[in-house]
Amino acid sequence: MRKIFVLSLLALSLCAYSRPQTRAVVMDTVVNAPIKDLLPVINRFCYQFQACPDSLFLWAYTNLGEPEVVESNDKNKDSKDAIQLDYKDRVYDAKTKTGDVAIDVYVLGVRWWKDQHLGTKYSLTRPANAQYPLTAHLRATYSGSLLEEGNIVFRMEPLTSTRTRVHYEFSLTFGRILSAFIGDKLWRNAIEWRFETILENLMEYTETGTVQKREVGPKK
Repeated sequence: MRKIFVLSLLALSLCAYSRPQTRAVVMDTVVNAPIKDLLPVINRFCYQFQACPDSLFLWAYTNLGEPEVVESNDKNKDSKDAIQLDYKDRVYDAKTKTGDVAIDVYVLGVRWWKDQHLGTKYSLTRPANAQYPLTAHLRATYSGSLLEEGNIVFRMEPLTSTRTRVHYEFSLTFGRILSAFIGDKLWRNAIEWRFETILENLMEYTETGTVQKREVGPKK
């Protein structure tokens, strides 16, 4: 039995090192609105992500679907809700634009990590000798070994008085253990499509002032 356990750990370690720790969604788009209308939407998203993430379900998280009930004996590891977060205590400092959220992490319905902390820092920068592009950067760090780092970046530059170019990056660097479970299929099914949808929702909200409900998933 001990040999089997050791071999299992070895196989898991080899799997962890064979899969990338960092995965990303990178998109370029154009929003049909001036940058003065887009920037408050990006600021609002980042603030609510840090201070009151539940509020995002009223607009930015529209069309992400209702959470599935994933039982502990569910063998579908590629389910879109195979990994779930339970948000708990929240702390936000408006002066420094830093936040901290305590979370429990469930994998296939089983709580694997309790009272993990998601720390966030928001910044808005521009080049030293130019007005644009504006770069909104939300960086997240995590306690424990679940994740090492997360980044959401919006780089904005006006094309005309009514159109703005947006470069969007969302990346996660998983801890060694968790990365063993994040295969390409699980990344696509559980994570990637959600952050594509969020960007579309932010652009739609900027252009129209609302986000229409539609079939779950990104428009494309």
